[in-house]
Amino acid sequence: PVLTVRTFTDDDDAIRQANDTDYGLAAGLLSDSEARYQQFWLESRAGIVNWNKQLTGAASSAPFGGVGASGNHRASAYYAADYCAYPVASLETPSLTLPAALTPGVRMS
Repeated sequence: PVLTVRTFTDDDDAIRQANDTDYGLAAGLLSDSEARYQQFWLESRAGIVNWNKQLTGAASSAPFGGVGASGNHRASAYYAADYCAYPVASLETPSLTLPAALTPGVRMS
């Protein structure tokens, strides 16, 4: 959706309705109250949450990613490279030998 207009009974109801959508890329609050914004920011299910700013034009340096059908569940920007790799650990030695001591609880019989 481009824009949805809904009525709500209080701030909790508004946040509940916003979080009950299939989307979650961006959310915004227009209010002079910093306390209302802090509640909105903490409880919103969105990849970017703005206060008295437009919802579009997120900075590519900000780690937004979105959590609903409009997002990818991954923070972008600086963190994007983390999703282009598959980390693998490897313990290596050039020759096959038995260890000097076995791991506690392991017995060779």
